[in-house]
Amino acid sequence: MGIPGEFPYDAGLHPGGYSTRLWTMRQLAGLRSAESTNERFAYLLGMGETGLSLAFDLPTQLGLDPDDPVADGEVGRTGVSIATVDDLGTVFAGIPLDQVSVSFTINATAPMLLAMWIVVAEESGVDPAALRGTLQNEMLKEFLARKAFIYDLDTSVRYALDVVEYCMSSLPGVNPISISGGHAREAGADAALEVACALASVDAYLGGMVDRGHSPEAVASRFSFIFGTDMELLKEAAKLRVARRRYAERMRDRWGVSEPRAMKLRAQVNTFGSALAYQEPLNNIVRATVQAIAAVLGGTQSLHVCSFDEAVQTPGPLGARIALRTQQILAHETDLARYADPLGGSHVVEGLVDEVGKEVDGWLQRIEDRGGIAACIRSGWLEGEIEELAFQDPGPSVGVLDPAPSASASASERQLLLAESHTTTGGRRDVVRASCPAELDRLRVDALSGSNVLPALIEAVRARATIGQLCAAMRPAADDQQAALTS
Repeated sequence: MGIPGEFPYDAGLHPGGYSTRLWTMRQLAGLRSAESTNERFAYLLGMGETGLSLAFDLPTQLGLDPDDPVADGEVGRTGVSIATVDDLGTVFAGIPLDQVSVSFTINATAPMLLAMWIVVAEESGVDPAALRGTLQNEMLKEFLARKAFIYDLDTSVRYALDVVEYCMSSLPGVNPISISGGHAREAGADAALEVACALASVDAYLGGMVDRGHSPEAVASRFSFIFGTDMELLKEAAKLRVARRRYAERMRDRWGVSEPRAMKLRAQVNTFGSALAYQEPLNNIVRATVQAIAAVLGGTQSLHVCSFDEAVQTPGPLGARIALRTQQILAHETDLARYADPLGGSHVVEGLVDEVGKEVDGWLQRIEDRGGIAACIRSGWLEGEIEELAFQDPGPSVGVLDPAPSASASASERQLLLAESHTTTGGRRDVVRASCPAELDRLRVDALSGSNVLPALIEAVRARATIGQLCAAMRPAADDQQAALTS
């Protein structure tokens, strides 16, 4: 067993553990409109949440304006609908952006949302350099597991690296990428493959930044990670120890890193939605609590706990409150935060660390033998392995749900939907577009030339370009590259 705060950091990143700094408590929120999301944020902050986490609807994730016919029926369905910087400004109205950390669950349109966040800060009188938070901005896992991508793989990764590069130069308090193993796990991977996918992705992103002339230490010190926890409490806690140990060792041995911050794997942990059931939903409180304990024992830096109603709907106020209170009770009414490494010295945990570690090493070797994670994604091999594991472990049967709001929302939420219906037409929201051809032309030129697109994105966002306009201006870069690949 290691020592907390010392290499390879398997026992924890800090000598004092949570006794010196608690994990950040987040609850994912993104409710249809910017106004309702702002109300939920105020509600959560009033209950003591220490970090905001913003979810976006599918059109926003895919770079579609809410009045695009393709977006019909999906606007505001799985998160907040954002078309312009003014929408994001409404989400954060009254929230001091220089004092609250914000996690953006956004990937393909992460560059666009980052530009909007910067402009919202500027227009509210906050220096963007004071912003704190995390952008998911993780495109490899989109191609592997979620499939919410806009451009081809190479172009998608290029724009993700543009975000990393811009944040390194201009936004010291923002983690520009959150490398994910958890999404592969939700898709069917086991605990070892979850860790291996994240570590293999590190090599791809870090290699891309090194090719741009950045040092491994400077880049790796800005990385953060996403994992999940399932119902095997001790094994999940051990898995996080393995992830920290292997990451530190690979940073030192593979990349020649010696700076401690660059060798410390900082993790956001989400309790797994796939473990929830819609039958007897109050039982999900117990499930989420078990998984939250696993995350805390494993040494997470940030934690999201699923709401008991999340198998049926976007979390309602009661579900969100109970999920947050679960974290607060663990932090303040138990002794979990009292000890730097409460599992240190456990033969059971050390055995699980050895077991999972060997499995992780095996997966990493297979991925490397096939040319790295990008090659494994292109060939379909890794997705096939995840699908095979999913069939071997189908999980609990939770039936098929009708996700329509009328079938799942509470009475108060249905009233809110009706109140907001004036902003939608046939499931879409009308958008007023500003004329900003010069800004969009500059963005198009930078996208085609290979320049970092963030400066041009920020200018176009200031001019009130919509997310659909921004994505269209950046699309020729993807089309040009795809044409070259197929010629």
